Amino acid sequence: MRISSAAIMKFFTKVSASCLLSLGLLCLTATASKLADLEDKEINTQDRQEIRSDAFLGIGFSVSFLTQGGLMLWGLRHNHYKNLQQRLNSIFYEVLKADSGRITVLRLAMETQLSGEQAKQFLDKKAKEFNASFETSDKGDISYRFDV
Repeated sequence: MRISSAAIMKFFTKVSASCLLSLGLLCLTATASKLADLEDKEINTQDRQEIRSDAFLGIGFSVSFLTQGGLMLWGLRHNHYKNLQQRLNSIFYEVLKADSGRITVLRLAMETQLSGEQAKQFLDKKAKEFNASFETSDKGDISYRFDV
């Protein structure tokens, strides 16, 4: 079995994002622990100042790690959605071509593995986009008719 370079990159991106998010949470926890030390009344002014500066650095690192990890995960999700849309459009156009511009909700759902409701929403959107018409069979089935 051969694994594509895209799959390897996706895996490493997930691992990297997880590590960054974990580091961010770890820094945030350490910073909160450090700030809890400020409650101790026996700490002198110089130590308090050092704790505050350490906490400031900790918050900076936390925000940086959490932001970068979150952006990496958002990018993965965005790419997944984009690829899914491309696949869905490709199947839609293939079915239209094969059936001379005619398609039903059931056919699209079967070809794409979408739920009936999702397939209907997709076809309704495409019908508006391409000004499709509707046909009703003798059995009452509705077909979308696109001019190809």
